[in-house]
Amino acid sequence: MPEIASFVHNGISIETHSAPPPMGPLGGVVISVVGTAPDAHESYAKNTPIRIANMAAAAKLDTTGDERGTLWRTCYELLRIVSVPIYVIIVEEGNDTADTTNNILGKIDPTTGQRTGIQALADCMEVPTHIAAPGFNTKPVADALAAMGKRLFAIPVGDGPNTNDNAAIEYSKSLGGEGTGYDAFYLVDPFVSVYSQAAKGNVYFSGAAIALTCFARVNPWESPAKGGMGVLIDGTARTIDYNIMDKATNGDLMNRFGLSYFARTSLGGFSLIGNRCVMGRFVSQVGLEYAIIRKLAKTAQRAMARNLSESFMNQEIEKLNFWLKSLQADETIMGAQVYLHPTLNNVENYTNGEWHIAIKYHGYAPNEHMVYHLIEDVGIVESFLEGVL
Repeated sequence: MPEIASFVHNGISIETHSAPPPMGPLGGVVISVVGTAPDAHESYAKNTPIRIANMAAAAKLDTTGDERGTLWRTCYELLRIVSVPIYVIIVEEGNDTADTTNNILGKIDPTTGQRTGIQALADCMEVPTHIAAPGFNTKPVADALAAMGKRLFAIPVGDGPNTNDNAAIEYSKSLGGEGTGYDAFYLVDPFVSVYSQAAKGNVYFSGAAIALTCFARVNPWESPAKGGMGVLIDGTARTIDYNIMDKATNGDLMNRFGLSYFARTSLGGFSLIGNRCVMGRFVSQVGLEYAIIRKLAKTAQRAMARNLSESFMNQEIEKLNFWLKSLQADETIMGAQVYLHPTLNNVENYTNGEWHIAIKYHGYAPNEHMVYHLIEDVGIVESFLEGVL
């Protein structure tokens, strides 16, 4: 007889359908900085991200002990307070400041395709959450950091002009622009005073670099000024007038224009003062948005090219809802909801292989302004007298 075409198997078969893997936590802080290290070990290639995770690796940025350049001090100040991965990109020191600034800005080599300077931030093995070029406080550098931060979904941390309060405010006002990345730019002014063994005394150094030590001690979705975050500095290049009760101080004015600074507080020593980016958004809420975006980008590849069946789409929606509930449970977010977009999921988009997932969420605001209401109550006196008489 002929073969029975419909026959499959006289027995059983087992097919497993695994649930989608968990998405995991949002992730911690990863710092990436661009700068100079003229005495770096020969094994540290220029314009290539180098991972610095401990003091031994940082020491290779300064093999002579002269503390030249910007990268050794940045890594030293970070690692003596917190353990955090740092990617450094070493650029060549130019003949003058303008040449060095050009090297910091970087480019893409037309022959080899190698990225240099700030452009090389895109080559980090771990996607950075915060980027900086400590000490390089010009608008072209700020523009390059803002653009790269927008591309990587990383918060740029930059230095102000380090001259006076009015100049700092004017500099902040010169930054910005819709869609340029400045809504995530955290600006710090002035420089700070730190002890240098090489100089056998205090030297002034980038305030942005010291602000990174505050970012590194909190979650990416929290303000670096959380709890009056203290720093190990001896002073600032100029004193910023700060008073927790006074709305007319210069410090309050700087915050009003998107500038953050270091000042002495009642906690002792110096603390970072400032919760907002230059365009006014809370840096903690920008950090939360970027952290969610980075996680979605990191976990989406597994689902690509799957057929857009009802079960697959529902499974993805359910996976995201479970994940966001876990973020709500640990108070990373206030709440969230995921659903299929009601209008964008239409025939035209579906037949083009496109579907739309709506994610509603909101994070917590930082405690920027506490208002105490002291109300003198005569009824308390009446109750007291009733008890006495």
